[in-house]
Amino acid sequence: MVESKKVLVAFDPQFPQQRSSDFLVPIPTTEADFELLGIKSGKIRRYGMVVLTSQLVNENDLFAKLVDAGQPVSDVEQCLEHLARFIEEIKAVRIGNIVELSTAKGLLKLNIKAKTPNGFSQHECE
Repeated sequence: MVESKKVLVAFDPQFPQQRSSDFLVPIPTTEADFELLGIKSGKIRRYGMVVLTSQLVNENDLFAKLVDAGQPVSDVEQCLEHLARFIEEIKAVRIGNIVELSTAKGLLKLNIKAKTPNGFSQHECE
């Protein structure tokens, strides 16, 4: 089981100093593509910011959040594998980094777009 105290929260490039508590979790959109879903808002987000939580989070915790949000899950084992990969990716980036989710050969990848919210330039990332 993969665990981390780091999670992703929604990041709005138009308001980079605004704090968010909308946790982001990857959801499949096609066979090999994913998007970041805001658990509280139910909105798809392009960017997320890595933050530190007070508790360890694992793939089962994220899975429970998905189910609680009403997100349909067709293959539980595959979903847990993707969530474990997602946590591994979060562990590889630093707190405060702004990231974007991409998919390469069906694997989730977090790409760092800025090292801090102030360093994010919206026109560079479009």
